[in-house]
Amino acid sequence: MTEHQSAENTDPASNGSPDQHGTTRRGVLAAFGGLGLGTAVAGLGAPATAATGRNDSATITPSCVLAPEQMEGPYYLDYRILRRDITEDRQGIGLLLDIVVVDATSCLPLKDIAVDVWHCDASGVYSSYTEYDDGQLPPLDESGHAEPTDDTTWLRGVQLTDHRGVAGFRSVVPGWYRGRTVHIHVKTITGGHREDGTWEGGHTSHTGQLYFPAEFNERLARTAPYSDNTIPRTTNEQDLLYTTDDEGPMTQLELGRTPPWYPRETVRGTVVLGIDPAATPPPEGLPESGSR
Repeated sequence: MTEHQSAENTDPASNGSPDQHGTTRRGVLAAFGGLGLGTAVAGLGAPATAATGRNDSATITPSCVLAPEQMEGPYYLDYRILRRDITEDRQGIGLLLDIVVVDATSCLPLKDIAVDVWHCDASGVYSSYTEYDDGQLPPLDESGHAEPTDDTTWLRGVQLTDHRGVAGFRSVVPGWYRGRTVHIHVKTITGGHREDGTWEGGHTSHTGQLYFPAEFNERLARTAPYSDNTIPRTTNEQDLLYTTDDEGPMTQLELGRTPPWYPRETVRGTVVLGIDPAATPPPEGLPESGSR
């Protein structure tokens, strides 16, 4: 894949000068674009159809493969806040995340599926659990969940898929914490209804985790504010949940160009989730190692 760059950032503070860690965000993001990570992704809300030879804004080829189920982990909370921008005050490299939900049997896009995402910030901390900022696993109840310590809500939100199966979010690239590689949690919820700014009811039809390419994570670790994280970084290969026996890699994001109206300090990630909308994931348990 050829290198893709977004339009110049006119902010003088983002002029590409090396930071104290010797790496510029602009340089890192430019390098991200040349990793050969698959097709460039289409704009937010673009059709999930095969590319037709165009090289200006390639679209996404749907995958009819059933996305693997993964544990939701101890930091899931049923907030279900309906919002596209989940960033709030979190700092880091911007992330435009497109999740395309298709029927794994027919490969047709699924409309009005609620997509629930949550992930840690650049320092590896989850909202509602800010007291656990030392990388240690908090106390868990018998169901494998942790009791919240506060009422913060950043980096959590829900969007409904449109008629093309696309749910789009604006966030920041997550960091890492002890025992886990860089990842994003996701649920798809079939059915339900809007109520006071949240999505209520329905049933969970898929629970998974999304991962970034290894080379992306390596460059990320050298870029502020991620380079300030003192927790030893777990790679994809070291992560207990990234690979499971012979199943190979789990659901991985494709990285591509960002639209010209966003600054260079933004990366776009896209994934196609093939689901059975009538399915109910089996009860989960924490792995023996306590990863989450």
